[in-house]
Amino acid sequence: MKANSQFDYIIVGSGLSGLHLSYSFLNDKYFENHKILIIDKLDSIKEDNFFSFWERGIGKWDSIIKNKWSKGKFFSKYGEINMDFSSYNYKTLISSDFSKYVKDKLKKNKNFKFVKDTVLKIRNEKNNIIVVGNKRNYQASHVFDSSIQNKIKKELYNHPSLKQHFLGWVVKTKNNEFDEKSFVFMDYRIRDKNKTAFTYVLPLKKNKALIEYTYFSKDVCKKKVYEDYLKKYLIKYYNDPDYEIIKSEFGVIPMTSYPFYKNSTKNITKIGAAGGWIKPSSGYSFKICEINSLKIIDNIKKGKKLSIKPKKKYQFLDKILLGVLSEYNHKGEIIFYKMIKRNSTSNVLRFLYEKSSLFEEIKIIISLRSIDFVKVFIKSIFRKAL
Repeated sequence: MKANSQFDYIIVGSGLSGLHLSYSFLNDKYFENHKILIIDKLDSIKEDNFFSFWERGIGKWDSIIKNKWSKGKFFSKYGEINMDFSSYNYKTLISSDFSKYVKDKLKKNKNFKFVKDTVLKIRNEKNNIIVVGNKRNYQASHVFDSSIQNKIKKELYNHPSLKQHFLGWVVKTKNNEFDEKSFVFMDYRIRDKNKTAFTYVLPLKKNKALIEYTYFSKDVCKKKVYEDYLKKYLIKYYNDPDYEIIKSEFGVIPMTSYPFYKNSTKNITKIGAAGGWIKPSSGYSFKICEINSLKIIDNIKKGKKLSIKPKKKYQFLDKILLGVLSEYNHKGEIIFYKMIKRNSTSNVLRFLYEKSSLFEEIKIIISLRSIDFVKVFIKSIFRKAL
């Protein structure tokens, strides 16, 4: 099979991580003479989903966000918590808007090329990496690969692992039911009492909101389960039986302590979910993909290894929290209540983005004190994986 022209870098996949990395290359003058290829699947049809994240002040995506909030709510049987997002605004955007925004920028630069092809394998050949496609082969000195092999998917269950699975509706109500300035971070008042399950509400307008019913558990539910909880929630807390469902979205996000970074090699770096770019204990990925992409850019310029390895302390904490939620899944409500009640919102958000200080981390660990954590901690000492 004939090989295509030589590229400096090839990015396999134009999803969240691939586009974040491409955009980071585009915006650094160091790479203005580098040739970069982005390969997407021939049959790639991406779901149009919402991505949410938090950040200080004005951000690079503000022109395409649907809304942002400086206030949030946490509801549970243990009490209601007002969350202060004034330091780190909570923002949301739609995946298709993000994709169009980035691709439009990239297509204006002659050094970036998009191709539609199905990658069959990636191999080393002399000093080059060959990406074998269904149409043809492509060469580069380094490849960033967002694909996950099936054998890796099977290995995930040898580590503390859950799925974040959810069904969301964008609903429109006849009356102005929603507070545009405040969102619902977690609401456990209507839930599956045997699982960690909650409702999440993002008001987009006074009469329009994204409402999701979300599980952190091992098994995906039938569609009717999510729908029934969403219906109950809308009737009980918004009292509008005549709401209109404008859009529906379903998703399954892996939450696992599996060390994805070990699958990277000298010339092939795993990115996105394949690189462990999803926070194991929360399922958030948008901002983490941006942060890790900028780390890769910096590491290239400094001649450092390009795989992103999480700090050991966060690996350990994620493993313990996932272990507790795996063994005592019904206790998610009290775990998250303690974390949010006993720590400032800013500290919790820094912790989730692995930007917290040692003092903040100790305070959060102490706030979660529980015999369940002790049990899982002891097990983790004697077993390589829970």
